[in-house]
Amino acid sequence: MDNNDIISDVFSTLRISGDLYFRAVLRGGFSVEIPSEHRRIRFHLVRQGRCRITVPGASTSSLQEGDLAVIPNGAAQVLAVGQQSETKSLADLLAEGDFANGVLRYGDGDSQTRLLCGFCHFDEAVDHPVLANLPPLMILRPAELGSDPWMAASMRLLGLEADLKAQGTNGILARLLEILFIQTVRHMTSAAGDRTNGFMAALSDVHLARALQAIHTRLNAPWTVAELARLAGMSRARFAQRFTSAVGMPPIDYLTRWRLMRARWLLGATNLDMGEIASRCGYASVPSFSRRFKRAFGVGPGSHRRSRSTNL
Repeated sequence: MDNNDIISDVFSTLRISGDLYFRAVLRGGFSVEIPSEHRRIRFHLVRQGRCRITVPGASTSSLQEGDLAVIPNGAAQVLAVGQQSETKSLADLLAEGDFANGVLRYGDGDSQTRLLCGFCHFDEAVDHPVLANLPPLMILRPAELGSDPWMAASMRLLGLEADLKAQGTNGILARLLEILFIQTVRHMTSAAGDRTNGFMAALSDVHLARALQAIHTRLNAPWTVAELARLAGMSRARFAQRFTSAVGMPPIDYLTRWRLMRARWLLGATNLDMGEIASRCGYASVPSFSRRFKRAFGVGPGSHRRSRSTNL
């Protein structure tokens, strides 16, 4: 498994899944507040015109045609054009506007702003460091993606599909949002260079990457900090400090969290029995695995599996 495979492993375990809210055609000036919503990752692609976006913890930013705004932590946000004395809620906009066939139309005037609004959701009971340390607002501008042709291509395809009224378009758009979020995480880390910490930065560290690869490829091994430090080619103390600083938690805490995340995924995605899942995830017995799982998620593994089956 290489470093990119670790990222694929993480995002599949998080069960990242994209979907669309709606397309919006907004005329004249407006100011609309979109409420916070769990930990969903929101997207706004400007297809025509321009607008401003304000997210708590970030300065107001201008968006123009082709720009994509990504709000990773389900925060509230305000989209605006012009100087409006009143900010309407999204619920009011939906009630007062014309919403049909997935398109919200609102306002009047000569100027027009067209948006594609979507989101990604994931298993919110799990929390992986890859989602930590992300800024409250990330903006992708096509003109700034020259050094990242893969991401630029995804952006172009998203724009082309957004205006294509064909069978499968919504499904393609949903998948592209998933791809773009993963690419955004990678791009933002690359753009920050050595000035950033976080899981992606840890994968770029040749020493920490060895330890992370070992954890992800041999999850059931009896890892210790000393053994992981040996693989990383560092002293135990230096490794523990560097890993904790980059990833945001000590090595054994990360190992435990990843084991439980994988176990949660295996319970929902496979028919493996409890003993096999416990063994694959590094637990010597089902009782010890069950205690750890319940402590982390509030329910035992058997109850979790039954609830997943009920919700399918």
